[in-house]
Amino acid sequence: MKENEKDTTFRFGVVEENGKDVTIEITEEDYRRQLAAGVPEDEMLSVGFHKARRGGFRERHPNLSLESVEIRVTNSIQDTTISAKKDNEKKAA
Repeated sequence: MKENEKDTTFRFGVVEENGKDVTIEITEEDYRRQLAAGVPEDEMLSVGFHKARRGGFRERHPNLSLESVEIRVTNSIQDTTISAKKDNEKKAA
């Protein structure tokens, strides 16, 4: 992470795990860090404990065929790679 970039990483502590069920805790520190990073309040979990179930999407959509899903991947390292390649070419010349 660059020095002037804000840390928007979603962090939480796992309090309890029982098979597919999990309880996580969002601390005041976690909440404030997200807020300071510019994450809108309506997109954050509130401070406290939250129960969730792993794999719930698949349970709710058992007939989903992953073969019919189109996946697109975008990255932003291309410019950095090109710049590094040009720098190396200049040094070699």
